[in-house]
Amino acid sequence: MSWQDIRLGDYFEITSSKRVFKAEWTDSGVPFYRAREIVKLANQGYVENELFISKEMYTEYSSKYGIPKVGDLLVTGVGTLGKVYIVKDGDQFYFKDGNIIWLKKKKEIVSKFVEYAFKTNDVQSYIQNSTGATVGTYTISKAKKTIIPLPPLAEQQKIAAILDAADSLRQKDQQLIDHYTTLSQSLFLEMFGDPVTNQMGWKRALLGDGLIDIVGGKSVGGEERQLKGHEKAVLKISAVTTGVFDSMQYKVVAEADVPSVLVHPKEGDLLFSRANTRELVGAVCIVDGQYDDLFLPDKLWRLDLKIEDMSVWYIKYLLAHDGFRENLRKVATGTSGSMLNISKAKLKKLCIPLPSITLQNQFAERIQAIEAQKQQAQATLKKSNDLFNSLLQHAFKGELTT
Repeated sequence: MSWQDIRLGDYFEITSSKRVFKAEWTDSGVPFYRAREIVKLANQGYVENELFISKEMYTEYSSKYGIPKVGDLLVTGVGTLGKVYIVKDGDQFYFKDGNIIWLKKKKEIVSKFVEYAFKTNDVQSYIQNSTGATVGTYTISKAKKTIIPLPPLAEQQKIAAILDAADSLRQKDQQLIDHYTTLSQSLFLEMFGDPVTNQMGWKRALLGDGLIDIVGGKSVGGEERQLKGHEKAVLKISAVTTGVFDSMQYKVVAEADVPSVLVHPKEGDLLFSRANTRELVGAVCIVDGQYDDLFLPDKLWRLDLKIEDMSVWYIKYLLAHDGFRENLRKVATGTSGSMLNISKAKLKKLCIPLPSITLQNQFAERIQAIEAQKQQAQATLKKSNDLFNSLLQHAFKGELTT
């Protein structure tokens, strides 16, 4: 096996962009990407851009400092670290300095192979464990020192093609899930209208005016491993932020680490992510089964409905509405580059529309039918993800093409 371990700095000129100040951002012109846009491009292949710079500035910077070219790699250095986007033909954008690392080829190498190398456990472990700061960062210096295994060019191309095929399979599964998500959101708007503007004129009330109880979780230590023996399990936050609540989402702690007061979720409970990144804070999910000896971490809340005129399914989709999520982000404490935190007092001040319980129940019945189909699609996605990850690890051990 004629592979060698190489440093990225030996194959790429690694830099960032020329600084663009916030005062120079515009509402139209050439798209301007921050780390969050690169994450969306890496995950979805597209992004609905919010920020721009003028065409005049783009032309000037293009002439003086250069712009990303087809095949260049952009890697997130803040927020969600180590996400990679390969610049495509027809792309026209500029990007935020420091937030995004720019890899420009110095030697011949397959960009797609490098992108997949960034997904491996070894590279991700190096990125996540080499931050050296309270707020994680992946720096230009660290990028230059990042080591990946590199086979000959033809083998790079072959591995990239195999992984592309497996990745395409899971992308199709994800697209089906996205379809069900869009269908659910459309059903909500069809039945209740925009909840932020309350265009249908429903009566309104504050969540804190006797509508809900907020029950906080507990902070515990313990290593992550499979549930076994007499140990207790803490729900992982990802169970709520991904919406996939299953037995794989446990973080296990020993009996001695369990606090005296436990907060147990039960089937039908509504869970809320009160502290997380900007993208994930305020995420909600409904517990879809019975999980004995499972309790909540301190970054999650259980929201208990106190009146009979509210459906848990209505509240879940209400809180998941983009407009409501954005309002919650605005009142959260913290900065955009760190964890945001929503206080109980701020959540209780959220004013919500209250349609008739009859209409809410009709929505719940229809939405659960969609959710059932979505869960089937999620099970299929898990299988295709497992397949991709298995192929990925074998590929970078040199076992895939041999």
